[in-house]
Amino acid sequence: MNAKRMKKGRRWLPLIGLLLLTAILFSYAMFQGGFVSWFLFYSFLPFGLHAFAVALYPLRRAAVIRTVPARRYHAGESIPVMVRIELPWAVPLAALAVAEEGWKHGGEMIAIAWPFRRHLSCTWPLSLPRGRHQLEAVRLEARDVFGWVNKTASFYAPCTVIVYPRYIEWPPEMVREWFAQGKAARTLAYRRDMAVAAGAREYVPGDKMSWVHWKASARRQELMTKEFDEQRNDDWIVVLDGAASPWFEELVTLAASVSKALIDEGVPVGMLVAGKERSFLAPRRHDGQWQSILLRLAEVDVGGQEPLAHVLAEEANWRTAAGCIIVTSALSAQLAGQLRAMAPKRHIVLYVVNREWGEDERNWADRLRRSGVYVSRIDPQALQTVRQGGGDG
Repeated sequence: MNAKRMKKGRRWLPLIGLLLLTAILFSYAMFQGGFVSWFLFYSFLPFGLHAFAVALYPLRRAAVIRTVPARRYHAGESIPVMVRIELPWAVPLAALAVAEEGWKHGGEMIAIAWPFRRHLSCTWPLSLPRGRHQLEAVRLEARDVFGWVNKTASFYAPCTVIVYPRYIEWPPEMVREWFAQGKAARTLAYRRDMAVAAGAREYVPGDKMSWVHWKASARRQELMTKEFDEQRNDDWIVVLDGAASPWFEELVTLAASVSKALIDEGVPVGMLVAGKERSFLAPRRHDGQWQSILLRLAEVDVGGQEPLAHVLAEEANWRTAAGCIIVTSALSAQLAGQLRAMAPKRHIVLYVVNREWGEDERNWADRLRRSGVYVSRIDPQALQTVRQGGGDG
């Protein structure tokens, strides 16, 4: 209660100071007389009256609406934030400062003079890290010409912004190299094998129009898709290690990149995230899968406590997958042993994001390669300097 009274008292201090200054200048002119004293008083009068108007201005009655253009934003991109303001009265504010309240990633204060206007708008760039962000309040600050009076008001203008991870456009040649790795490597058609149709099922988004069973669709009065006798499992799983790491953001970038590369090649891609909470996204081929993967990666949190080797051993959702790409920042003997056990049954691709390897890591990597695992170490700097590719793709 005392804090509120003190804050309210400070709000009136500029007005009291203006009244005192006006009284002093008027008294000086009355008692001193002469051109100079009255010149000082009348020169001060318009600025003083303007400061009084700002001090009495009902800024809290303004209406503020904040909008962000609806499109996909990636980490490191500049996000344009537009604020529309409707003032209660059209008074000549010398400047109106607009700022993102309580935010450290941009939204710096912008001071613009808008004389005698009620409907105002301004836009500033906001830089946000990967994740789901809730923008809460916008702060307005009105001031007079000399800054004698600063009047501040906060307005609740909620807006949710999802910032997706960056990704690299992966070379198609490297993608095809994944399919040629491993003792389990075989002539694996990673596009659907079109054999003789054995039946029909309901159409799901992502099915090609060439798969539509028109006779069955006519009978059922709904779109039906052909089912084939031979449909080998060509699913791939991208595994993201969510353990605490100084390069976790680079791991997320790499996971997004390899997922996009597989999707571009027509491969059904799923995702296993071993973060604070283990989550699994089933492999899908349809166009919405890329958006689902991006959203999952945008919201993942670092801090997984369970070793990745245990996660791989326990996870049963993807045991029939044709291959998996594992993205981690640490190669251990336990993880190497688990990957060697998995290698005879599926394609295994291991990417380790780390600045350098010791002798043990090199030995484990060599054993994995002899077991048919594709192993590659990537310097974090290579993922820090890349820009997100593919535009809004």
